[in-house]
Amino acid sequence: MGVHAAEVPWEPAARDDTDYWASTVKEQAEAVKQSQAKIIFIGDSLTESWDKEIWQSRIAPAKALNFGIGGEGPQHVLWRMDHGILEGPSPETVVLMIGINNYWRQFSASDTARGIEAIVGGINARHPTTRIVLLGLLPVYEGASPIRPWIGEINGRLKHLDGQKKVEFFDFSAGFLEADGNQRLQLYQEDHLHLSKAGYVVLARELTPVLKLPSALP
Repeated sequence: MGVHAAEVPWEPAARDDTDYWASTVKEQAEAVKQSQAKIIFIGDSLTESWDKEIWQSRIAPAKALNFGIGGEGPQHVLWRMDHGILEGPSPETVVLMIGINNYWRQFSASDTARGIEAIVGGINARHPTTRIVLLGLLPVYEGASPIRPWIGEINGRLKHLDGQKKVEFFDFSAGFLEADGNQRLQLYQEDHLHLSKAGYVVLARELTPVLKLPSALP
């Protein structure tokens, strides 16, 4: 996945690689106008692909909307924000996890983090009373993979946003790793990138106290 010539992570960019993306943005913009959502999840495929059973039983009852789209970078979320996905009533909380796809677009960690910070600023400007639950990127691939320092740098930069502009930063990495730094394989699909159902159980368990979800998972 190469870099689109006009893209930088901190400025809005439309994706021209799929009609599905444009139609989904329109659907999300319409959904938020009619919704009384208390929580809006924004992200890429890791958000879009929440296990349906866990989402319906654990997350949706908290009046949550899922605005994840696979393949996104911060620049695409910024474009979506400019095209209506936050134009409804102010939600109590936005849960944001984004950035991993920019590794394959060959953007630096610092530039990607700058894009995520721009999203945070945009949410705050539109909805100053909305709490922003900013999630660190989860560990992908094996411990020795070159993507791991890239993820670590982004999470380190995002941590500095904690306490600013209604931001609360959470890094759940530890729950997805073995003691040796490699992935807990049962929590991931075979691509070592996307989460398995067990992975979403862990993520939901971590989010339960953060979002005050109705009841704890076993």
